[in-house]
Amino acid sequence: MKKVIFWLFALPALLLLRMPQAWAHCPLCTIAVGSAAASASYYGFDPSLIGLMLGAFGISTGLWFALVIERRYGAKVPFQKSVLTVSSLLLTVMPLLYINNDMLYLPILLGGEPGTLLNKVYWIPKMLFGSAFGALLTIIAYWTHVRIKAVRGKVLFPYQGVALTVMALGLGWLGLYFIV
Repeated sequence: MKKVIFWLFALPALLLLRMPQAWAHCPLCTIAVGSAAASASYYGFDPSLIGLMLGAFGISTGLWFALVIERRYGAKVPFQKSVLTVSSLLLTVMPLLYINNDMLYLPILLGGEPGTLLNKVYWIPKMLFGSAFGALLTIIAYWTHVRIKAVRGKVLFPYQGVALTVMALGLGWLGLYFIV
């Protein structure tokens, strides 16, 4: 029995020691965003704020996974990075949408007859709205990071990708906190 318990703990440790180093984009982004979402849920923040972090977590995880696969095996499938990133987002956010049923009131009153597409009141789940917003902010931060590296040939400072992502999400968090 002692040998079984020993190998249950020793085998995963040995496998971790044999892993090659990964030069991925977002392991720190992923950890930071996941921790923020869990903390927000624990302290009772609005579901749109939790959704913001969940959307960012889904995109960060997808980008991280896509870059690891691309570096290790190459891009063998068309749109491989996009498909993996969107799949990660959907598999992260969709199962969690029904945890909270709070809705966001969104009136679109731009013109036309009442009840038409541009003159209607929409009710959107707060978690879905926050997730879409968080995913968008993370993609913009990642694109900015990649663009700076392409133009300058190097990053401006260490952990630039993490800093840009956390800054974008922090500003988005403040905006949603005071608006919603």
